[in-house]
Amino acid sequence: MTTARGLEAEARQTAERIGRRRRGVAVGVRRGAETAVVGAGDTGRGPGRGPGWGSGLGQSPGPNSDQGPTLDAHALFEIGSITKVFTALLLADGVVRGDWELRTPVRELLPSGAVVPARDGAEVTLQHLATHTSGLVRSPFRFGVRENIAFLRHGHDPYAGFTGDDLLAALATTRLRRRPGTGGVRYSNFGYGVLGHALAHALGEEYGQAIRERICQPLGLVDTATEWQLTDEQRERSAQGFRSRKREAAAWPLEGLPGAGALRSTAADVLTFLQAQMDPSSTPLEGAIRLTHQTPAGGPAGMGLGWHRAGKQVLWHNGGTGGFRTIAAFNPEAGTGVTVLVNQSAGADLAALRLLKRVS
Repeated sequence: MTTARGLEAEARQTAERIGRRRRGVAVGVRRGAETAVVGAGDTGRGPGRGPGWGSGLGQSPGPNSDQGPTLDAHALFEIGSITKVFTALLLADGVVRGDWELRTPVRELLPSGAVVPARDGAEVTLQHLATHTSGLVRSPFRFGVRENIAFLRHGHDPYAGFTGDDLLAALATTRLRRRPGTGGVRYSNFGYGVLGHALAHALGEEYGQAIRERICQPLGLVDTATEWQLTDEQRERSAQGFRSRKREAAAWPLEGLPGAGALRSTAADVLTFLQAQMDPSSTPLEGAIRLTHQTPAGGPAGMGLGWHRAGKQVLWHNGGTGGFRTIAAFNPEAGTGVTVLVNQSAGADLAALRLLKRVS
């Protein structure tokens, strides 16, 4: 069994290895009640770069001006698609409360007049969206040459200006690639964007507020929020994202797709979230958490709700935005969990899964 000192040594070894190839990284490990978080590299927020810094693009940090505070347990990262497991837990919490069912057609939760495509007589349900079996394509719009060049050259956010209304407009005109519930997992940010929008609308709240009230507060997460919810103090602790070690990337607020990837969080909060996954009975969300770990009736074997499976024991989800790559994974039988958060668009999924195996 790994001791507390050994746990920190394992985290440090992984952080140092990743840090040699990335702008910065925070590595968190949990086994039972013991935790360790080790950072390598820096936030990229050098002197004079306050809460609003990083919004102007095409800039190259000057010599000795780009260093920021060292990354640690409380530095905020864009966690990208790890957001999806929060959205899935919001869905499961509503099922437990009786607000809706997994088989509920998503059209019933969307604003009046919203048009949802169907195929072969089958409607898209909440379960289809949560398990990537809805038939929706990966993105609500096509990334063309212009968008790709803008990102590669200047780090522009390709989702900038895309709103919830745009999401519903795209939904109304799209064609499902297959009958909902068939054909296995076809990963869809579009689908999770629709799911988050539908759940928030049904609850009468903005997505971030719904996540805060129903998920973060019950689980004791203090630093998990959308861009619009961050305090000035949290912005000061936020890492800048990078396309490479020196080239900045714009933030991705994902206004129109918050349920797919809009959350920011810290290594400390992600470890607390993973602890809730490993010991649901210690939380107010036990029933909902357990539901997300199960493959729903008729669902794909490789998934729960939001969570992907690696073999029989490990549940995981990774994430990526313009300047960040992240992963959270846990082994419920061993009571171990890891998170690796990188403030550069080059991830470390394999290193994270190897770390989990070593400490399990």
